[in-house]
Amino acid sequence: MIVTYPHMGPLTVAMKSVFRRLGQEVIVPPPTSQRTMALATRYSPELVCLPFKVTLGNMIEGLELGADTVAMATSHGNCRLGFYWPVQEIILRDMGFKFKMIPVNYDKPIEFLSRFRQFGGGVGWRAVLPAFVFGIRKLLALEELEVLSMETRPREKSAGLTTRLFRKWHAALDDASDTGSLKHASERMRGAFREARDRARAPLARIRIVGEAYMMAEPNVNFHLQQKLGDMGVEVERSYWLGRSILRAIWMDRKGRHEEEEATRDASPYMRYPDLCTGCHSIGETIQAVRRDFDGVVLIMPFTCMPEVLAQSAMHKVSEDFGIPVLPLPIDEHSDEGGISTRLEAFVDLLVRRKRAGHVPNSLREVSAHA
Repeated sequence: MIVTYPHMGPLTVAMKSVFRRLGQEVIVPPPTSQRTMALATRYSPELVCLPFKVTLGNMIEGLELGADTVAMATSHGNCRLGFYWPVQEIILRDMGFKFKMIPVNYDKPIEFLSRFRQFGGGVGWRAVLPAFVFGIRKLLALEELEVLSMETRPREKSAGLTTRLFRKWHAALDDASDTGSLKHASERMRGAFREARDRARAPLARIRIVGEAYMMAEPNVNFHLQQKLGDMGVEVERSYWLGRSILRAIWMDRKGRHEEEEATRDASPYMRYPDLCTGCHSIGETIQAVRRDFDGVVLIMPFTCMPEVLAQSAMHKVSEDFGIPVLPLPIDEHSDEGGISTRLEAFVDLLVRRKRAGHVPNSLREVSAHA
């Protein structure tokens, strides 16, 4: 079995470790590029959302390199993600590829682990569980690296230092082959980023990124949004992390589960059925950004994503009620880096001018009083 799978930020590295621990050969597709996007748009339905297209393009490139098995995330949620893999399998077989498709549902922990037994040739739980646990630990370490980078970049002592540190420690975490080496690399990584910060330097603004999970996680699709904002002097926080999502699914992140429930409650005045729409989290997480004194919010989404389109339609009212600027950033295969950069620069300039003028978002109490 030679396994390939689509890119999704740090999950790409974590999955490679899991498969190798299960004794499988792994082919990681080339980083998402213009060729990936060209293949994706050529063979995908025209109006399907961008994550479907890009993940299909990754699969094509992985199969071209010799893979015979494709692992693809799926879900029982309200996003169309649950329909990706059957449609992608049909398209790939029509293209002439011979392979086995194995969907992996991260919403169902027992089913999730059972699927991984297939990658190990039906091995027992004693082999699957350690591989899974190590993969989760590596994913959490890689996501911590991203958090450290977002906190450090607007405070870095010299230009480009954060980027160099990110590349160095990303490679170190990728190379870690056991829990001990992973823990050692993580500890040294934290120290390196602490040393890289100029504590006298304050960010120009604080922005929270909300929206569709894949678009937040995959930098080659979102035009390296986190890095761009950081290079502009902005401290960034992301509302979604896959590692925490998996921990919530297996009841190991009570704080995250509470925050998710709180976001759903906050969204209820703006969404009629907030518990039935994944886009409601973007509404609730924007309101949470007000509580935590963020200066603005970026809503990133695929152009045709139905949950986030619903969220976008309500976001104007949320922005008005709470007095927090929100930048909707829909992206598809026709988006270009120059246009994205221009919109981000204008948005950051707006936030800085508002901050200097003394504008602050409304409190929840103020909004309730005028409701």
